[in-house]
Amino acid sequence: MPKSDLIQSLELFEKDFQVASSYLNLEQQQEVSYDQAFLWVMRAVEELLIKDFEKLIHILYRIDVSEQKLKEALAETNDNPAAVIAKMILEREMQKVATRKKYGSNPL
Repeated sequence: MPKSDLIQSLELFEKDFQVASSYLNLEQQQEVSYDQAFLWVMRAVEELLIKDFEKLIHILYRIDVSEQKLKEALAETNDNPAAVIAKMILEREMQKVATRKKYGSNPL
């Protein structure tokens, strides 16, 4: 059974955030909802916002989250900054998966 785009995106998240594959335990997941994925990513972002902001900035750069779009999104909302960042991370990771599928890049 092929992995869903969301699971592949979460695998990229694990790689980019340099967390152990047991962090999300994706091998055991049959399905993952967007809301669950969002909460997992948001939790990791919140932790980095508190403990290692520089590492978070480095990860966002490596993932290629647009700094300009992030600044605009944070300025336009009163939402939790971790939620805004998590949403942008998931969107970017999903874009990567779609691009790899479209251009036939090696699967994760």
